[in-house]
Amino acid sequence: MPDRIKKWVQGSLCAVRNGMRKFAFRLKAVWERLTGSVKRSRRKPEEETDHYPSDIEDNNEPELPADTARVHRVAPEKAGSSDHTKLFNSDEIKKADTKSGLKLNLEDEDEPFVPEPLFVERVALRPFPLAVLFTSVKFLIIIILLIGCAGLGAGLGIARAYVETTPSLDTAKLTKSDRTSFIYDKNGDLITSFANLEYRDWADIEDIPDMLKNAVIAVEDVRFYKHEGLDYKRLFSAVINTLRNSYAHGGSTITQQLIKNKILTSEQTYKRKIQEAYLALELERMTDKDIILEAYLNDVYLGESNYGVKTASQDYFGKALDELTVRECAMLAGLINKPYTYNPRTNMYKRKDMTSTDERTDKVLRDMYEAGFITKEQLNAALAEEVKILEVSAQKQMYDMPYFVEYAIRDVIDHLLLQRGMLDTIANRAQLENELSTGGYRIYTTVDPKIQHIVQETLSAWEQYPALADPAFSLKITTNADGSVQEIVQPQASAVVFDYHTGELRAVVGGRDTPTRKKELNRAYQSDMPIGSSIKPLAVYGPALDLGVSPATIIHNMEGEIEGYGGKGYPSIGSERWIGPVTVRRGVVSSLNVVAARTLFEYVTPEVSKEYLVNLGVDPSRINMDGPGLALGTSGFTPIEAAAAYGAIASGGEYKEPFSFTKVLDAEGNVILDSAKIRKNRQVFKKSTAYLLVDMLMDAVKSGTGTEARIDGMTVAGKTGTNSDYSSVYFAGMTPYYTAALWIGHDDYTPKLKRESTGGRYAAPLWKAFMEKIHEGLANAPIIDESPGNIGLVKRRVCSVSGLLATDACELDSSGHTPVTDWFVEEYAPTASCDMHVVVSVCGESGQQASTNCPEFKIEQKSVVLISSDSPYIEFERSVLKDAISNAVFTDIPIEQYRGGNYDPSGFCTLHGFNWSYASDLFGTAVGLISEAEELIRIVKAYMNSTPGLTWSETSSLNAAINNLEYEIIVGNASSISSAASQLTSAYNAVVAAHQDPYPTETPDVSPLPSPGPTDGFSFG
Repeated sequence: MPDRIKKWVQGSLCAVRNGMRKFAFRLKAVWERLTGSVKRSRRKPEEETDHYPSDIEDNNEPELPADTARVHRVAPEKAGSSDHTKLFNSDEIKKADTKSGLKLNLEDEDEPFVPEPLFVERVALRPFPLAVLFTSVKFLIIIILLIGCAGLGAGLGIARAYVETTPSLDTAKLTKSDRTSFIYDKNGDLITSFANLEYRDWADIEDIPDMLKNAVIAVEDVRFYKHEGLDYKRLFSAVINTLRNSYAHGGSTITQQLIKNKILTSEQTYKRKIQEAYLALELERMTDKDIILEAYLNDVYLGESNYGVKTASQDYFGKALDELTVRECAMLAGLINKPYTYNPRTNMYKRKDMTSTDERTDKVLRDMYEAGFITKEQLNAALAEEVKILEVSAQKQMYDMPYFVEYAIRDVIDHLLLQRGMLDTIANRAQLENELSTGGYRIYTTVDPKIQHIVQETLSAWEQYPALADPAFSLKITTNADGSVQEIVQPQASAVVFDYHTGELRAVVGGRDTPTRKKELNRAYQSDMPIGSSIKPLAVYGPALDLGVSPATIIHNMEGEIEGYGGKGYPSIGSERWIGPVTVRRGVVSSLNVVAARTLFEYVTPEVSKEYLVNLGVDPSRINMDGPGLALGTSGFTPIEAAAAYGAIASGGEYKEPFSFTKVLDAEGNVILDSAKIRKNRQVFKKSTAYLLVDMLMDAVKSGTGTEARIDGMTVAGKTGTNSDYSSVYFAGMTPYYTAALWIGHDDYTPKLKRESTGGRYAAPLWKAFMEKIHEGLANAPIIDESPGNIGLVKRRVCSVSGLLATDACELDSSGHTPVTDWFVEEYAPTASCDMHVVVSVCGESGQQASTNCPEFKIEQKSVVLISSDSPYIEFERSVLKDAISNAVFTDIPIEQYRGGNYDPSGFCTLHGFNWSYASDLFGTAVGLISEAEELIRIVKAYMNSTPGLTWSETSSLNAAINNLEYEIIVGNASSISSAASQLTSAYNAVVAAHQDPYPTETPDVSPLPSPGPTDGFSFG
């Protein structure tokens, strides 16, 4: 508190205390006189002259004779000077005139002595009742005066205490009002204002028209430029009006109102009024009037969350301040007193009665006229003017592109937390959001309005969403915070478009329909559903390529345990087939689960895989460190994370942190955040790896599971994803311009989509629908415009069984495992030739190794695959291998021996084991055929007797064929004998093939594009 004020208060209190003390002494004297407590006794000279007060004794004056009295005389012209006392003896006193009772004045011996009377005649007392009445009245007056004085003293003491506890006066706080922030698109065009519960926009005093200033001054504080903070005349008038039970105006000045709004509260207490008055005086002493008025006009509440005249002008009239008419200025000024009662929008469109607003506005106009602010002509024109009020408040309208705007605000808060070293808590987020909404910030986002609207409109209008397995879950009922009930259609969808060249988000759509209220669920970042097979290029194949795997690396898509996978040892394949050894490219294109799982555990490891995902911007808390989580995609991704991660592939392996804003400016124009300076870019994949991933993902769209995402005339690469048990579907892909990720599923995850709902069938077509529109008019180009040779890639033709350089024997493979040509990183390219394929002579009739007894016209050259005891395939069961590699031969004979024609004798053709050449010479004669037929029967029966483990079906089949041949022998027809012998031979060969290690007959190639199916709760593409 300033010393001047303290001294003034202390002086006032001292004066009050002294006055009360004097008044108390006088009151005591009056009281004693009224009550007769002072007793009068007749004089006894002897006694009187013998008694001296103690104070005289204390003065050490000489004792006087007993018959001596002291008489004081006073000279009028020297009164108050020295003491003049004359002593009289008792005789002289007796001679005195006792009736006149005069006091002797002996001041000057030259002047005659005029004695004063010593006694006064007694006055007759009032009658007792009257005396009691008068005494009671006097007593009552005294009590009232005492209470009044006590109350005054107490009041001054309380006032002093209130003043001493007054908050400090911070003029910077008074003149710094909360300001609404604004959000802009990537072109710099305004999207919306951003406010919490208060809409504010600062206007400098010179930008506020004089007419509006005068209107406010006229109705709120007409002597604003004359008083020093308190308007005593207005205050007295307000008190009188209150006593008369009428209200014309308040007693507070503009300065007091500003103090109340910015420093104190609105509580109706004496403490607040005293502190308000004191601070108003101080503020006026310290601050210029225009500064006070500027702060007031920018802070005053004008209804419907509008604070300040600039915001209210836009909200009610849709006008800038310099466009306001006289009546509009008066209407705004009139709102200050009762903004709810005089609200023009509410009165015009809801209450349908503008009477209160018009009357208040007319009063303000008359006050302006009486104050000399407008002329008579201006008054009349304003009274007759009609004002147009906007029917819908801009503040209550839903802003454009709400999904992107709300994510951008969160993105800014995320980076402010990091910048300021604040913990990520609910309280800190609320604090920063309030700061953003009230600090006058300018947030420049990266949203492309055209792309955002295309994606939102496409998702809203799409009619081919998958049905739910149970239609009862097609609507999700939720209750909002305000108690209203909302129905949300299911399944839902979310999509994100990312410019991987700049690292900027172009569209963020968090639901099928445009939100109707603020802060609805934004699935683009608030929903982290499993990504399904879309994870494979990120968590499996990308890391594997970095570690030396190539698109032509051979992975065993065969039934067998995968070490480390858990459960039964390998993922289910659904409607896939065990198609044997396949290349990594085939695994990507056909989205083969077993290939992904084997690649993860045999080449990458879960630890390395997780590290890659974290570097790609995935939240580590949502990464499942197991086979299903990393190879099949049960880990949760947001669409924003997926789009940015695929962006790292498209941008040559460099991850660019996705930003939704370019910069954030404060109210003074200072740059608070600049994405170019804080973006975290990092090289995750080798450039060669990114090139190979793009190349394989392009094949997935051309001929694999993602064919529905193809866009005519535009390069597209991508990967489908189908989550566990058909809970949701995914597609993430890229073009030369953008990456985009799309999720479709139920918000509650548990309700499933109908069977056969795959990413290729439902997500890819919708992805194509909005991406095709986005790319209209754009030229095609490579996704990674780089020469393979410049990044260390070479092409090699390799065996599709061994993975080594292909030989002529590999080229002759007719079992579906022909050589492939693909890219390799040069340092990892194979240099050795295939050591598994070999060309042998095979009997075309039996499919077995030809013997010397086989007819030459039946012998042909065939490529077979040798499976030795040290082969990587030996871990699989033989039945699995027979299904996977139809021309497999199990032997430890060196391949060189096979190439030299030294075959395994046990593998010779059994059909032509007897002398078929001799039989052919006799062919046509029953005698010759019968002999050979009987020999055949003997061989088959001997085999049946010596071979354990024949099934009932096999035994029955052979017996039936033997019986048939024996019957034909009896008949004796040569042609019938030959036919029956052939049937027995075929049956015999089939049984032998099942129980020995022969060269199996060739089987057709399997389908290159198996359709996905259920996978025991895991995902497939």
